[in-house]
Amino acid sequence: MSDTDAIVQDPVTGLFEFRLEMGRDHGGSRMQARRSGFATAKAAKSEYGRLYRQRDALHPRPRLSDSVQNICEGWVLAREQELEPNTVYGYRWLLGLIYPYVGGVRASRLSARMVERAYRELEGSGYSRTTLRTLNLVLAKVFAEQVGRNLGTRKPRESDDERPVWSLAEARRFGDYVAGDRLYPMWRLLLVSGLRRGELCGLRCGDLEPVQGTLTVRRQLVVEDPGSRLRVKPPKSHNGVRTLVLDPVTLDLVTAAAAGPASRYVFTGRTGRPMRPDNLTDRFNQLAVAAEVGPIGPHQIRHLIASSLLDAGYGVHEVAERLGHDPATLMRYYTRVNSTRRLQATDRIAELMTLPERQAGSLRNWPDETSPAVVPEVRKACQVTPTRRPGKRVPGSKRSLTR
Repeated sequence: MSDTDAIVQDPVTGLFEFRLEMGRDHGGSRMQARRSGFATAKAAKSEYGRLYRQRDALHPRPRLSDSVQNICEGWVLAREQELEPNTVYGYRWLLGLIYPYVGGVRASRLSARMVERAYRELEGSGYSRTTLRTLNLVLAKVFAEQVGRNLGTRKPRESDDERPVWSLAEARRFGDYVAGDRLYPMWRLLLVSGLRRGELCGLRCGDLEPVQGTLTVRRQLVVEDPGSRLRVKPPKSHNGVRTLVLDPVTLDLVTAAAAGPASRYVFTGRTGRPMRPDNLTDRFNQLAVAAEVGPIGPHQIRHLIASSLLDAGYGVHEVAERLGHDPATLMRYYTRVNSTRRLQATDRIAELMTLPERQAGSLRNWPDETSPAVVPEVRKACQVTPTRRPGKRVPGSKRSLTR
């Protein structure tokens, strides 16, 4: 934020004021400097600059002679006040992976070859390429912002392994198996709505509207590492705040669950406390193994729902709204094309591109499920002689059909 953006004018008094983040004290509490009552913007800017220099004097500017570990730790420390605790923990964990390999190297001497060698050794130790690609992005951002240097490393290639996703038959088998489980209303809601696990755990009784048959997602519960504390947060993005219409069976089950225990949360553990997201994942995988389906974790249900709804003909924005996601992200990460739809698309484009115009027009009204007996006849019909059209020259003729 520039000085001009930080300084604002009170619309009532006409005086200028600003607020400046000063970091955190020794106890970890956030510190701010707020000043107001300046008659001119120039006076406010002068005081803002003085406090700004005073704050930066407490944090020495990183230099190329510093070690890679010092550069990275300083970058994370400077952003603690603006990042979520889980994000800070994730950055520290990611950057800590590379410290044993290049942490003691001077920032000026760090080369792309050294970093790429560290990536190969980390992959050999069992870390996924997705983790290494994220580490590469964070490390490049650290050096660009701290010392203005581009490392020029080649990012690890994407993983060759696709994340497993259930078929619809496996999802039904899981639903039938957990019908007698204490948390069956939660499992059914997961299967029909695709809520994130934190959103499931964060549902409160006031979010349910039985008369309208809707459920509103307003918050999520997250586990903060390393203390493993539960924290209430807004949904993952602004798209996550949404209202879902529930089918009658799911609505009755969730309504009964909300009216059960004396808790403001819909789904609770045996002690009456809110369900923890990590416990939800463990229980889901245990039930999946018992039901003889893959223990893929609850988040993969979102992938299954996205692909199934798109295959059924629903629009991208409709599916994205239900899952609380951005449409572009949905198409990039959440959709898969099944083999049946792939074969249908192959035959359909061949028919549309090769049939005569009259027969191709009738194909546009065909149902999605094309009968296998129809396809050979359609392909045979493609081998017809083109008919004459008014105003067109026939190959080999010496004059036009019309004058």
